[in-house]
Amino acid sequence: MYQFCTLFDKNYLYQGLSLYRSLESHCKDFHLYVLCMDTLSFDLIKKINRSNLIPISVEELRSPEVDAVRARTTHGQFCWVSQPLICQYLLKKFDLEIITYLEADSLFFADPKPLFDELGAQSVSLVPHRYTPEYDQTEISGKYCVQFNAFRNNAEGQAVLDFWKSECFKYSKDFPLTYPGQTCLDEWPSRFPGVKELTHIGGGAAPWNIQQYSVTKKDSKIFVNNSELIFFHYHSMAKYEDGRYELGRYRLSRETIEFIYKPYLVEMEAAEKWVKTTQPDFNYCRTLSVPKNPIEKMRRWASDHKRKWKGNYNVYSRDRLTD
Repeated sequence: MYQFCTLFDKNYLYQGLSLYRSLESHCKDFHLYVLCMDTLSFDLIKKINRSNLIPISVEELRSPEVDAVRARTTHGQFCWVSQPLICQYLLKKFDLEIITYLEADSLFFADPKPLFDELGAQSVSLVPHRYTPEYDQTEISGKYCVQFNAFRNNAEGQAVLDFWKSECFKYSKDFPLTYPGQTCLDEWPSRFPGVKELTHIGGGAAPWNIQQYSVTKKDSKIFVNNSELIFFHYHSMAKYEDGRYELGRYRLSRETIEFIYKPYLVEMEAAEKWVKTTQPDFNYCRTLSVPKNPIEKMRRWASDHKRKWKGNYNVYSRDRLTD
């Protein structure tokens, strides 16, 4: 059985449930543990009542040490702090053999078995960003991305988690542009035995690297170059107040939007309907404002035309989902 975990709050609930639905489609047997960063998301996951979708309240992670970090970090930073914490908590509480942390804004297109096969008997997995040169943020965000990180419940896995936790505890609202919990991943392979860098490019495709791949569809499978797409990480995607989707400011090919982004938007819409069936008054998501006054509208118009000229205008209308 696969043991996965993720975290999200009410604004990422639709993304998190889309991730869950994709695992349902491609994994025969799994648990997805959700660290709920607010009461509303915790209560809603409980109401949904799926045996393999297990909510964990962020309050269960509390300790004097954690509370001190929480007090000096932003909400977003504390979410990053909580990544190693939830992995350690689950390994101990449920005595799991292995836990794999996933980012909530990801979608699976295939069984992750090839990634676990590549991990083999090693204790920790790492996935490189594999940046397209024009989007290379290695100096700021590091070589590796927090998105598919497996940890065995052994000395090697625990040592990496302890180090990751200590680096995440360096987050502070006084230093909003430093990412110690992200950049420290670069040190794992040299510091610790048992760390495996995964090479399957279908694991960890993302908007910052998809430009270097040929995206094709054969039957119902999506391929990046000659590798089947296993999961995609939809960084920076959001929804405008008027219902349109912002896919981010990266260059995305027509094939990428049609084969990778459109299925995700369909899943997001399905997740929204599912949530509103459970709680009709739920009305949260990661939302972007629409200009109201003429000056703001003119600035947005100019910005949109600049993006169109640069080839990174990726605003998607809900009407296109039925095309």
